[in-house]
This record gives sequence, C-alpha cells and structure tokens, in this order.
Amino acid sequence: MKEKKRRPTPPLTVSWLQAEAVQYLQRWPASEKRVRRVLWKRVKRAQSFHGGTNEEAAPLIEEVMDALRRHNFVDDGRYARLWVDSLRRRGTSKRMIFKKLQEKGVSREEIAKAIEDHEPEEGGDPEQASALAYAKRRRLGPYRVPRDESWERKRKDLASMARAGFSYGVAQSVLEH
Repeated sequence: MKEKKRRPTPPLTVSWLQAEAVQYLQRWPASEKRVRRVLWKRVKRAQSFHGGTNEEAAPLIEEVMDALRRHNFVDDGRYARLWVDSLRRRGTSKRMIFKKLQEKGVSREEIAKAIEDHEPEEGGDPEQASALAYAKRRRLGPYRVPRDESWERKRKDLASMARAGFSYGVAQSVLEH
C-alpha cells in the first residue's frame, strides 16, 4: 500500500501558530481548552517535520493564547453564553448543560454564570421553559399525537425527562400542562 505524503508545515513560530488558531476560530467557536488542544496538535505535526521539543513549544503556545485572549478571540464566558442559549432553546436541562460545557473545557464558574444570566424568550423559569421545549421536541405528554393518557405512557415520559436531567417536579408539571 502506498503511503500518503503529507505536505510539510512551516517552521514552528508564534505567527504561524497564531494564524492557525485564528483560522480555526473563524470556522468554529471554541473554548480556550479546545484551542490549546488544536495548537498542540499543530505543534506535534510541525515537530514531525522540523524537530523540536515540547519545552520549546510551550512558551510559544502561551504567547499565542495570551494574544487570543487580549484580542477577544477566545472568551470562555461568551462561548458558554452562546451554548447555554442554544441548548436551552433545544430543551436541555441545567444538569446536561453543565455536563456538555465541562466536556468542552469551560470552567464551572463560567458555566454557572452563563446559566444564571440566561433569560428565556417568554420569561419565567428557564428550567421549566427548557422542559417544555424538550417535551414538544420529543412529543411527550400533551404533545403526543395521538394523545395517550395511560399511566404506562406517563411513566415512560417521566423517565425520558429524568434521563434528560429534569427534576421530577418540573417533568410532572410539564407533562400535566
């Protein structure tokens, strides 16, 4: 089998790493942790062509991350607010939002602040609004067609909402809506 030839990367410099980071951020919003991971991936690739050690690359990455923070290319608070708004509209519970954003590398404080600052379009309790959106999207409870009021179906709908991270009280109030 023929081995695929990779195009060589330029030598490892701050300007090249910064260009790679900006190019990545233009395509996808990302947390600081994700950008750092992408930069290390680029460093490994450059090292495979030009050599070098991680000790030499670490200060370059820190310099790029400082520049990105200074110019507001990377802002975990803004990133968390965008995700919270999107996930709440989809009907994601507070617990699941925490889990997803922690997996993306956002700090607990940033997540808590973003969740606290989120206001649903209709006003009211954000968790209740998310649960309602989830029930509509999944066609649970009163949104099921044809309508099924059986005890077995209600139990399954409650279980579905519990797996999605909603409390029993919130799930029950939405399903009895």
